Amino acid sequence: MSMRIDSLDIALLVGFCGGVATFFKGFRAYREYLLLQGTSEIPIRSIAMGLVRIHGKATSDHPVTSPISHTPCCVYQVHIEKWRDENEEAHQSGLWQHYGSEADGAPFYLEDSSGRVLVDPRGADYDIESTAVREASSAKPSSVVVNGASEADLLSYVARVGPSAEAPGSRHNLEAEQMMFRMSTLAKKGTTPDEMMRQLFPQVMQGEATMVQALEAEGPQSDPLHEELRLAQIELNQHPYWSPEYAEGYKRVTKLQAQRRKQRSGEGLAPVPITPPVLPDPPAPPPAPTAEDIVASIDGVPSAAGRYRFTERCILPDHEYDVTGTCCENPAARDASDRNLIKKGIHEPTFLISGLAQPQVNTMMQMRAQLMIFGGGMLAVFCLGLLLLRLGQF
Repeated sequence: MSMRIDSLDIALLVGFCGGVATFFKGFRAYREYLLLQGTSEIPIRSIAMGLVRIHGKATSDHPVTSPISHTPCCVYQVHIEKWRDENEEAHQSGLWQHYGSEADGAPFYLEDSSGRVLVDPRGADYDIESTAVREASSAKPSSVVVNGASEADLLSYVARVGPSAEAPGSRHNLEAEQMMFRMSTLAKKGTTPDEMMRQLFPQVMQGEATMVQALEAEGPQSDPLHEELRLAQIELNQHPYWSPEYAEGYKRVTKLQAQRRKQRSGEGLAPVPITPPVLPDPPAPPPAPTAEDIVASIDGVPSAAGRYRFTERCILPDHEYDVTGTCCENPAARDASDRNLIKKGIHEPTFLISGLAQPQVNTMMQMRAQLMIFGGGMLAVFCLGLLLLRLGQF
């Protein structure tokens, strides 16, 4: 009896292999966590040959300009994603997929109150500040420059970088990690959820308050549906996001807005915009990229076809960083105080540059390792079990 294998079986097999790979990768990350946990932070003046951990302010004699935001920096890293359109036949929704990445810069100095040391950033795992998130599409490329490169320049940049493997740390989100630690600190102090929202998201809370004031200033509306929608929006913003009342109120407001848009469409008026916040795009698994999308523009300048998203992160001068790497002799030392160099080691490849403080770096490394071990293991077991069930092995 022949066995039929369809696309779902292949997807389960890929999920199983990915889960196993993530599971073992998690143990490697856990080893790095134990290594960081056992490596104490020391003053720069006291570093010796071998694995060291230091914290200080970045400085550069030769800063570079980042390609997306044109920010002067010591090092930049750009993660490029390409939009994949929805495919109804294959039951695939539209999502962002990894396309390429680039990291560049020059050796920079890290200094504290005791001295400074040269850092060669090549091969490092970065966890650094975001300086730009941009999108560009070949459907309607614009040459207008807005805070950095134009869309035409971004498409040419994609063509230059081309499809490439994902760089270490390209998906790390320093801002989200810092927000998580701030929330944890406030929770330990017994801060109420409402007060936590006001401290962490003051602009969002102020925007909501302004919107409520504007709705109240409108006063009662002559149209019953418009008045019901106005009152529902005011009531919605009186409940916290996590409450069941907010969920119910959101459904009610959405329903009323749909009715209002239909009503205004019948009157020949513009539809009312939806005010509730839009959720971010879900994370997408990276596929194997191809080079078929690289084309030439009319004027001969290489350009790329499609829609792309760029996430740029930089090591910025005068910002503090935690660096763990291998200390060796600086072959281009200027004087006796410049004899050391921090780089990625040959026998000990651990090399991390992070914008977090030492305790926070340790916590994040532990969380990532545990997530990969348990998440990868559960994914592999789930996919294997479902695959065997479909193949009639149970």
